[in-house]
Amino acid sequence: MKILAIGDSFTVGAELKDPAKDAWPAILAEKNNWELKNQGGGGGSNDRIIRIAFEELPNTYDLIIVGWTAWDRFEVKHGDMSAWTSANRKLLDHWHWVRDYYKHAYDDYFAFCNYLRQIIMLQSYFKQNKQRYIFCNAFDTPKAYLEQNKLEAIQLSGQVDTEYFIDWPNGHMCEWMGDSPKGPGGHPLELGHQRIAERINEHIRHLGWVS
Repeated sequence: MKILAIGDSFTVGAELKDPAKDAWPAILAEKNNWELKNQGGGGGSNDRIIRIAFEELPNTYDLIIVGWTAWDRFEVKHGDMSAWTSANRKLLDHWHWVRDYYKHAYDDYFAFCNYLRQIIMLQSYFKQNKQRYIFCNAFDTPKAYLEQNKLEAIQLSGQVDTEYFIDWPNGHMCEWMGDSPKGPGGHPLELGHQRIAERINEHIRHLGWVS
């Protein structure tokens, strides 16, 4: 069985000593004797996730697992931008407009609704192509916006296929890792990745895709 994992630093295994062995996609692959391609990327955006999914789908995968990331991020030609980019002097030397964008043009609710559209678009694309998939959130949860009962968010959220989105809308990897140790950058270390892998494997087993 061949699987593809797409996501951000939580998927690639940032701050692990041996990400190729200890990141949650690698743990899943080892546990189930799967062949793995890990397309996680540090600071990666949901734009990047969509792009890679479209680039990779012509290849043959038995399962694609997507770890959605913060909706404040977006992709440009040479990388991904997010709110924290505006505090990074090295990046601002090249993209001086980022601080002004987040200060004057960024709207978090608009970005949140766009994240919902991305989820709906990708699940529809996978279903159209008869591609098995599992979605989950890395560390953001849409619960706060959904509890405000804003019409657009509620309507969009209702189109998310919860059978294939683990613990939608409240659960995420940070919750699954619990009180396990973190690196200086806040990323899960080995125990955290083991717990994340266990939660994802449990859901896949519930669907009957593994024994």
